[in-house]
Amino acid sequence: MTTLGRATVTTLVQAEMKKVLTLRTWWALALAPVVIAFVSGSITRPLVQSIADSADASFDVNLASTAIVLAGSSVVALVFAIIFGAVTVANEFTHKTLTTTFLTAHGRDGVIAAKLGVIAAFAVGYALAVQVVAIGAMFLFNRDFGFTTDLFAICGAGVLACALWALIGAGFTLLTGSAMAGVLPVTLWFLLGEWILRALLGAVGADGIGTALPGSAAIGTIVNAGPSVELDWFTAWPSAPMFLIAWVVLVAGAGWLRIRTRDIT
Repeated sequence: MTTLGRATVTTLVQAEMKKVLTLRTWWALALAPVVIAFVSGSITRPLVQSIADSADASFDVNLASTAIVLAGSSVVALVFAIIFGAVTVANEFTHKTLTTTFLTAHGRDGVIAAKLGVIAAFAVGYALAVQVVAIGAMFLFNRDFGFTTDLFAICGAGVLACALWALIGAGFTLLTGSAMAGVLPVTLWFLLGEWILRALLGAVGADGIGTALPGSAAIGTIVNAGPSVELDWFTAWPSAPMFLIAWVVLVAGAGWLRIRTRDIT
């Protein structure tokens, strides 16, 4: 692997940032999760309180509503981070800009590393934006809202999961070398495919395998990060982030190796 100087790395990162910022994709994809986070943060606490009152149930309404809002908003941000990662790489194939970029950079590894780093950074931005909006809405519209350990844990885990899944989306698109074959399968897998597979695995008594799948690991990373929260259907900590990191290494690593040898002329 070519050794890159600090100036070269900075130049590559700046170039990748410019590619992202010159297109509308990055902010267009951020709009929906931010709106959903605001609406969720505004109405969830009263709904949870209403359910608790009507069912005469005794549970921590603040904990339940906080977990629902922050975990749910983070998962929504994660979906759009997946699309962002896949689309950002797919644009290179669509506009055939990789050849020029690789030639001017005198190597492929630095370009790939810079691209993945920028994608992860924007995914972190998506997660933080969603969480700030969700927390702000809960603070404004819910008089009993409080900052808890669970809140900070779920937020931190949401940031991690968004960054890692954005890398999976980018890595899969690097592997396929196609916009359509990269964006759609990885998005549909997270939204639908994995849950069908988990249902089938559960039907044959093998759901333990399902908890190691990337979508389940991501949601487990977010939801089960809270010390007071534990959903058995998703992967528990610390296994959840470990499984997710393993999937990133596998998919993004395979995409990296494939693009190093791919003929892109």
